[in-house]
Amino acid sequence: YMSDLIEDLFALSQLDAGVLKLKPEPGQLSDLLSDTLESMRALAQARQHELVGEVEGELPEISYDAPKIQRVLNNLVSNAIHHTAPGGQIVLGARVNEPERAIEISVRDNGEGIAPADLEHIFDSFYRGERSRGREHGGAGLGLAIAKGLVEAHGGTILVESVAGQGASFIFRLPLQKV
Repeated sequence: YMSDLIEDLFALSQLDAGVLKLKPEPGQLSDLLSDTLESMRALAQARQHELVGEVEGELPEISYDAPKIQRVLNNLVSNAIHHTAPGGQIVLGARVNEPERAIEISVRDNGEGIAPADLEHIFDSFYRGERSRGREHGGAGLGLAIAKGLVEAHGGTILVESVAGQGASFIFRLPLQKV
């Protein structure tokens, strides 16, 4: 746990200082989504969740830093698993968002949702909403701040939509660009 925390703090300091080095390479995001579903399936099953992938149509190849985007996906899916009661459903979706000229990736759950007071702070470093203050959720409140930084380093955007008690959707967009 301590090494994870140190790694997170290091990543966050690099992001804050604007010195994080991306190593973008052309690739298919659908491969990364498959890897994420595969690697998170055991954690989801342990909590009796259904983990589903929904890719709409063909995703074009884009240039991105695969380990960094993998980290974003792992963070969002892991959060969804931990904040959804047993028997829930988590959907990892992807589609081309033409008006935004981006590939849009979403992680939707039907869990506890996020309180309105927490929504505006959810991406702040060290912020932990009321619902996650218990020890069973662990974490130092860095995951979403890092996810936001990594997405923005790719020229993308990230947002959250949630109604308390009705789940949450984290959506991030990576720009379509010529590879």
